[in-house]
Amino acid sequence: MKKPVILGSALVAGTLIFTGLSGTAQAEEEEGAKTVWGEILPAETDANGNGWADVGFDSTWMTQASQDRISELTYEKDFGDLSQIEFNETVAKIFEKEQQLQADNDNMENDNQVETPQQDGNLPQATQSHLADLAMHSPNRLDELPLEGDPYHYNFDHEGYEFDFSYDGMYWEWVYGTTKNFTAYELIDLAHNNPKQLDATPVLNGVYDFHLTDQMGEYVYHFSSDGSEWTWSYEKK
Repeated sequence: MKKPVILGSALVAGTLIFTGLSGTAQAEEEEGAKTVWGEILPAETDANGNGWADVGFDSTWMTQASQDRISELTYEKDFGDLSQIEFNETVAKIFEKEQQLQADNDNMENDNQVETPQQDGNLPQATQSHLADLAMHSPNRLDELPLEGDPYHYNFDHEGYEFDFSYDGMYWEWVYGTTKNFTAYELIDLAHNNPKQLDATPVLNGVYDFHLTDQMGEYVYHFSSDGSEWTWSYEKK
């Protein structure tokens, strides 16, 4: 659950920065130079012959985690042992993941225009699998922004776990486990006023790991469990 942000109807990719080109680059099917965003440009854009077009790119439309990762890779390329080809290949994978996340967000927004809020039956299976994977393996990406700009509530079961994603127009929450025992507001209240209850029993059944932020944005709360042992904590931002 996070503080509100200003969102458009969809995430908008930034303008790609081309260097050393005149006119609009035309993709070629069989011959050409690859770009990290998945396009094929004319072979003459590859001055050093490594298979990649010598053009810049813009990552400001991505999640902060991906922007930070690309900054780290740039530093490794410029000052470490990372080659240009290794850099391009790794950045290309980041672009692919971000583009897929953006496509999923766009699909959910399109669904939301038909009926608001959307429920689990309207989420394609591929989208459910993608959100479940993010929750279990890349939780920071879900902490950064709500899934879309309009209020929503998605609840579905996937591979033995229950997943719940909600947004009321101001704050968002996502959790997963076998049972959702508390609301975000109840968890925050327990942390301050009845911590012994949080020490006595896990807040969900099963494996979970999620963060919450209070309404004033003053504290960050962390709840996690490996299925047998659980922890919880909070601290000032």
